[in-house]
Amino acid sequence: MTSRDPAADESAANRRVSERADAIDHALNKAEAIDRDRVRSADESRSNDPGGGFQKRWAVVWIAELLLLGWYMLVPLPNAGAVAGKGVALRRGMIVNDAIPGLAMGNRTIVGLAIDDLSHVQNLPQRVPIFSTACSIAAVAIAIGSALLALLGLDRRLGRVVSIATGFGLGMSVLGSLTLIAGRLGLLSVRSVRLGLGAAFVVAAIVFVVFKSFQKRNESKTSEDINAFGGRDLEGGFGRFLSRIPFAIVIALFLTLMALGSMLPTIEYDALSYHLQGPKEYYLAGRIRFLPHNVYTNMPFQVEMGHLLSMYALGDWWRGALAGQAIVMLYAPATAILIYSTVRALGSPRGAWFASIVYLSTPWIYRLGVLPYVEGPLCFYHAALVRTALLAWNEKSSPLVRIKAWFLVGLLAGGAFGCKYPALISAVVPFAVVAAIAFWKHQPRSIRPFLAYCVGVLLIASPWLIKNVIDTGNPVYPLGWRVFGGPNWDEARESQWVNAHGPKPIAIGPLVDALLDISGRSDWQSCLYVAFAPLAFLKPGSKRISLILLTYVCYLFATWWLLTHRLDRFWLPLLPVAAMLSGLGADWTTDRRWTMLRGFLITMVIATNLIYSSTALTAPNEWTANLDEIRGRTQMRLNTPLYRLDRELPPGSKPLVVGQASVFHLRRPIVYNTVFNPETIESIVKGKSRDEILKRLKELGITHIYVDWNEIGRFRSEGNYGFSPFVQPEVFDRLVSEGVLKKLDPLGAQQDLYVVIGEPRNN
Repeated sequence: MTSRDPAADESAANRRVSERADAIDHALNKAEAIDRDRVRSADESRSNDPGGGFQKRWAVVWIAELLLLGWYMLVPLPNAGAVAGKGVALRRGMIVNDAIPGLAMGNRTIVGLAIDDLSHVQNLPQRVPIFSTACSIAAVAIAIGSALLALLGLDRRLGRVVSIATGFGLGMSVLGSLTLIAGRLGLLSVRSVRLGLGAAFVVAAIVFVVFKSFQKRNESKTSEDINAFGGRDLEGGFGRFLSRIPFAIVIALFLTLMALGSMLPTIEYDALSYHLQGPKEYYLAGRIRFLPHNVYTNMPFQVEMGHLLSMYALGDWWRGALAGQAIVMLYAPATAILIYSTVRALGSPRGAWFASIVYLSTPWIYRLGVLPYVEGPLCFYHAALVRTALLAWNEKSSPLVRIKAWFLVGLLAGGAFGCKYPALISAVVPFAVVAAIAFWKHQPRSIRPFLAYCVGVLLIASPWLIKNVIDTGNPVYPLGWRVFGGPNWDEARESQWVNAHGPKPIAIGPLVDALLDISGRSDWQSCLYVAFAPLAFLKPGSKRISLILLTYVCYLFATWWLLTHRLDRFWLPLLPVAAMLSGLGADWTTDRRWTMLRGFLITMVIATNLIYSSTALTAPNEWTANLDEIRGRTQMRLNTPLYRLDRELPPGSKPLVVGQASVFHLRRPIVYNTVFNPETIESIVKGKSRDEILKRLKELGITHIYVDWNEIGRFRSEGNYGFSPFVQPEVFDRLVSEGVLKKLDPLGAQQDLYVVIGEPRNN
């Protein structure tokens, strides 16, 4: 019996795909033309309806869309009002009014202020090493991801542009795991990271070239740019190119502001306390280690590894953090490419453009690109999962290719998990269900695609789970404490965590508020999702896929509502999927009445979103400011007492910071803890004698103690995280009376400063 070569079988299958590709492409283009003619004919026949039923339906569409736009412009903004002052109800219409010359309430319009913030071009050279570092790391990630896609033989099925976008996210997942392993082994240094990135790029490029050469020898050249559904990545034609110029200009505006904004020092609390603070501590320590004072660093830190790599690549933790933020920004255009590709593959090239611009023009996406949240990358992985799951589901030419496709879906689901724990529910579980359904539905049935998906998830997710097992014995620490246990945790701390991060009570009022926020009331949301998405069900041939996408959107909303503490950022992964629906809905008909209304809506909403995104209400907007000047200015604006602590203590001082964890910008060594970790001052003082206290302070090198009573009061306020009841003014009064501390002039109205003065008595 002669054995069959699997590689030969795959090549034969690929050749069959190549031979059919042009025919499929032609058939799809013809189907699109027929579909447009059918829609146009239907529109014309309906417009001639003597009963006027179609005219009434058009009236309903116009009234509904214009009412939505009016509500969007006039609804009070929840967060902006809080920033403006108590009792002030800011509305988008007011902000747009302030952008129009002659109508602005002040001497300068918002547009004038934005132009001024962009005008300090002499400072742009400061950004060159930062952005070039971010792009260099992104290039390494793309090389690694592209090599993996070439190894799997899936790059041609995705298409060149989509492969680059998918490879970027896939490569960042791999880089995150490699950085974690090297950091745990103490192998990270400026020199090793620079050499390692260069070597990784060269090796990945060689692998890619070799496998591409192998493909060209075994496949027809006609399949070069064919994606999973037979369509081309980009459509040709100069006329078509000219029609896309407005889209390109709008996208370029948002991406330019986003790129500049990403290289500004962050003001976001979570970033200052762990997204950036964790990598900073790893960088200063020279290795990745367990941080008993910062529980958040036990979460999956795949995105944060980009910050750490940037710190080593630049040899500076502060500018490295800016480069890491720029890497996070690059996920936005990559996500838009995947959204475009998915909608186009579903038969709507025109809707693909609308979908991508709806996504990129959303102030939330601008905000995610400027601030170092992990939700921007998480949105990317959700978009990539939809795109690659469609590829895997529709793959029928080869069982081996189908297995590889589901393996890729698993890798991307693991990448989502690497961003944060909630992705287990939003990404890993639902696509495991889809993979299981595919196993049951496709003939011949085989468990191997589902197993390939599971292997892919574990390959990317397991390093973060193993790290926690080594450090705490709990793979998902601090979650699952009642099952797995874990150090520095007890029943009281578990209750504190659940009260802060656990599900909230179910009630109609908050549910309505959440739906209104997602519809457009949220300061950073766009109403174009709700304006267009329902119309996807009216697009001929799109009802089935629209129902699937809507089901996923509803699943993401329901799990956010039922299983989390309902922080608004946690529902953002539904935006890429909603954008796909919006693209299909925007292209539901070619009737002129709709194109006029659609153009008016898009123009008004995008202009509003661009104006709003250019203000400090969305994110820092001193886009071309001097980085050396803005560094101290940002720190002082955020917390003047903490800024003074950093600047005014004598050299060699090491303060213990009590009550405050947003400490990333501090340049001096400190001792601190997050609110969910044991209070350091409590562990030093509670039940200890004077000499024991002084001995421990000396062991830790603590010279001063800074107490932020304002932050402690905020934590203790109703509905907040809570704070250790041990920390009271009487504790510090006692330490002063015992000669342990001396109280210095306070640094703020509610910020006390003490200096350690005592010495332990000899035994």
